[in-house]
This record gives sequence, C-alpha cells and structure tokens, in this order.
Amino acid sequence: MLRLSKFVVICCCALAFTGCKELLYSNLSEDDANEMLVTLLKRNVDAQKVAAGKEGFNIMVEQEDMIRALEIISEHSLPRERFQSLGSVFSGQGMIASQTEEQARLAFAISEELANTFSKIDGVLDARVHVVLVHHEQTSGLTTPPSAAVFIRHTKDSPVTGMVAGIKDTAAKAVPGLSLDNVTVMMELFQENILAPQIKKSAWYEDPLKLCGALAAAIALLAAIGIVILRRLGFALKRVKAQDKPSKA
Repeated sequence: MLRLSKFVVICCCALAFTGCKELLYSNLSEDDANEMLVTLLKRNVDAQKVAAGKEGFNIMVEQEDMIRALEIISEHSLPRERFQSLGSVFSGQGMIASQTEEQARLAFAISEELANTFSKIDGVLDARVHVVLVHHEQTSGLTTPPSAAVFIRHTKDSPVTGMVAGIKDTAAKAVPGLSLDNVTVMMELFQENILAPQIKKSAWYEDPLKLCGALAAAIALLAAIGIVILRRLGFALKRVKAQDKPSKA
C-alpha cells in the first residue's frame, strides 16, 4: 500500500506540471527535432524534445503556444524536406523505360541533387531547382537546349546572396550541355511575419488543468500520509495487545 501511494503521488505531480503540453510534431529525426527545438526556444516558445523510441522524436509545446509555434515552423520551412538522390530515383525499376521516361527521371534526380546541395548553405530555408534536359524534336528536327531555374528563400544574414555566380556554375556543371546563360537564379528574402502575441502564461493556481492536477496530487499525498499513520497505529495497537495478554494471565 505504501508503494502504491507513492506511485499515485508521483503520477499526480507529473500530471500537475506536464499535463498542459501538447504534441506539436512527431516522427522527427534527431537533427530535425533539434533544429525545430532551437528555432522555437529562440522565439520564447516553451518547447520540449521527447524521445519516442523507434518513432523518432516528438516536439511538445504548451497549449497556449500551439498557434504561435505552428506559425514559426511553417515560416521557417521546418522540418526540412528530404530530397531524393540519383540512386533512389533509379532504384527498383522493374520495366524497361522509354527514352522520354528516362530523361524525365534524370531531370528530376538532378533537380533534387542540386536542391539538396543549395539547401546546405547557411541561412537557406528553401531551395528548389527545375532542370530541363536537351530535347530533340524528331518531327521538326528542332533541338531545345537544356535550362535550369533555381529558387532560393533565405534569411537576411545568409551568405547565399553573394553566391549567385557559384550557384549558376554548379548547376551548369551538373546538367550535360547546360550553359551559364540558361541558368536563372531567383532569390527571396525571408521576412518574418508578425506572429500572434504570446499569451501570458498563468500561474499553476490560475490554470484549471494545473489546479486540478495540484489538488489531485495534494489529495493523494494526504491519503498516503493517512495510510501510513493508520498502519503505524495498527502496529502500535497490536503491540499493546500483545503486551497485555501475559499480564491478564
């Protein structure tokens, strides 16, 4: 009984102090969870990273911070997109693809590889690359040269603004026959919107859920103390009765 009472007290205390946290995002890798946690904490959102075993990591926030946290991770494009590699695009092909399909897969794979490379630059929030490979019209005999369009969304202090020439050169070298003149780069500066004002966190005695949890913990504690007192009184009475029996005889 004593152990059970202690367990009840611990559970109630945990409910009182952590019951108001809600799940913001689940099934995250540790890198994504850490990046999301840092981004939220820097903006005064009370976030917590929780390990979920094989399910990865979860991010928990206070109930009153949920809307603001969702706005923050959306504006910062979190969690980061996972780009496909050339190997994953061309793996497991069960049928012989046509030349057009092969060209489409190759263009998509190169686009993903380039976007993944550009997303690694400090301060880049989003990177998109659209590659068009050389196309030969068999009927007309016309040939369309390859081209590439790069879109990058970045923060104010990102060094990517001075790397346009390098971005063009990287794209041109990754696509067969692509010239620098046919590579366009579009930069968009990230402007953080005015987020919903942070709700002032109420004290535990002003929050109904926390108050109920605290009362439950107090009741469980008093019950545990009562059980201990009754058990000790019972042992004391047994000792008294045991001492009185010989005297009566």
